[in-house]
Amino acid sequence: MPTVSVYVDESGDMGFSEKSSEFFTIGYAFTVNRFPDKENKTIKRVLKNINTAHKKNIPEFKFSANTDKTKKKFLKTVNKLDIELGVICISKDSVKSELKKDPCRFYRFTVIDTIISHLVEDYIESYDHYNSIRFTIDRSLTKNAINSFNEYCEQKIHYKIKEKSWKIDFTSMIHHEDSKNVPMLQVADYIASATQRYVVHGDSVFYGMYANKLKYREKWDWNNKIEW
Repeated sequence: MPTVSVYVDESGDMGFSEKSSEFFTIGYAFTVNRFPDKENKTIKRVLKNINTAHKKNIPEFKFSANTDKTKKKFLKTVNKLDIELGVICISKDSVKSELKKDPCRFYRFTVIDTIISHLVEDYIESYDHYNSIRFTIDRSLTKNAINSFNEYCEQKIHYKIKEKSWKIDFTSMIHHEDSKNVPMLQVADYIASATQRYVVHGDSVFYGMYANKLKYREKWDWNNKIEW
């Protein structure tokens, strides 16, 4: 059964005030036809080795909290993992007014529409009777927002399949998890945050370590502010 396991996190905020971030970036990592057990174990082992070698107690790989040395160590590991990567960067002056008025809708739309479209288009098999997507995001939404997110995600998947006129059985599993417990979410955090740093500050030190591994790289940018 073709199965896609995707892990999503973001950098920046969803606000549109003068104090809000100028950009909002989504990073995601995924595997096809398997659960990333090997990758999760590798990430845990690298974190344990860093803590042991430097007598630290880092709870997880978190771009905003880790030292530059730890960031480089982790990104070298990410670059060797058998996973696919994607990023979506949004310049907020390129967001339609109706989405600016509804942050939850903005989040659902940006996170789900592009990623689900890619996964259904490129990985779901029309000739295989059973397919599934396991969608995991960092747990940050309210209960009501989670329910809306899940409902929208399932609707989008089934809409994309119906659009193709495929007659297949499909299962979707949507999880909201603490990144401390899900190593692949830590990868998504790094991809989102390092890309955000590159776009905002022009600092390519970390972005350059995984740029060649990005299968999907997209932007909302009416005014050409984002340079890859």
